[in-house]
Amino acid sequence: MLSRQLYICDIEPVYLKRLAIYLNRHPGFLWRIKTSTSIETCMNEHPDVLLVSGRALEDIPDLECIESYRGFSGCRVILLEDDSKKFEYFPAIQKYQSARKVYESLLELLGEQAKHHTSIIGVYGAESGLEAEYRSIDIAEAEREKGEVLILPFTEYTNLKDDIAEGDGLEEWFYYRSQEQGTPRRISDYVYTVGETDYVRGFRTVYDMKEVSLDLWHCFYEEELKKSRYRTILLIFDHLPEHLELFFWCDEIRVIWGKGSDGKMRKQQFKEMAVYMGMSELMDKILEG
Repeated sequence: MLSRQLYICDIEPVYLKRLAIYLNRHPGFLWRIKTSTSIETCMNEHPDVLLVSGRALEDIPDLECIESYRGFSGCRVILLEDDSKKFEYFPAIQKYQSARKVYESLLELLGEQAKHHTSIIGVYGAESGLEAEYRSIDIAEAEREKGEVLILPFTEYTNLKDDIAEGDGLEEWFYYRSQEQGTPRRISDYVYTVGETDYVRGFRTVYDMKEVSLDLWHCFYEEELKKSRYRTILLIFDHLPEHLELFFWCDEIRVIWGKGSDGKMRKQQFKEMAVYMGMSELMDKILEG
C-alpha cells in the first residue's frame, strides 16, 4: 500500500502545497503524494489516483482524451470541483472547503484503500460520569502520541464550561441524518478544539439520546467512526447506554467502578447483567480505570 501514488493537480501551487502538507500529516493516509500544476506531467507519471481540479482539466482540449485517461493503467480520477466547467465523468470533491473535509472525502471515496485503524476507547463512569470525563482527558493526552484524538460525550451532564458546552453537536447530526433530506452533515461540522484535543458536543438531554434508534446508531458507526480521520476516538458514558451494542464498538472499555465494596458490587452486577443478556464477551473488553 505504501507504494501507491496519489497525484494532485491544480493551477494554484500554494493550494497544492498546503493540501499535500495536511495529507502527509496523517500516518493513516497510506499514499505517496505528489503534486503538479501540469495535467500533462501527472498523466506521464501514471499514478494510481489522480485528484485534479476543473481548471487543470481545461488544459486538455479534447474531452475524449480525458475519457481515455479515465481507465488508463487502472488510474482512478477524482475531480477537485472548483468554479470552472463541470465534468460528469468523475466523482467529485469540493475544492473550496477545509483541508480536513477534503481529507475525509478522500477517505470516503477511496474506501479500504485509504483507511487506517481508528482505535475506539469507551470510558464508562459506573461510579461518576464526571470522573469518566476527567479520565478521558488523561487518556487523550496519552493517545495523542499516536495521532489525533476526538472525544464524544454520551453523558447526561458535563463539567465543561458553559461557553464550550453549548452549541450544535451529536444531537444535530442524528436529527439531520434521520431526516434524510438536504445535504448530509458530517461529524466534522461540529468539532471544536480545546488545547490539542478535538471534541463534539453531546446531547442536550439524556432523553434525546434515548430516542435514537439502533439503526441510526449503526449509521453513525459506519459513516463516521469507521471512516474517521482520527487515530483515537473516546466515547464517554455516565450510564449504561440504551443499546449495549455501543459497547461492542469499543476496542476496550475503561471502567471506573469506584472504590471499596461499592465498586466490587458494581463490577459484579455488570458481569451478571452481561451474562444474562448473552453478552459475556463484553468482559474481555473491560479494563479498570
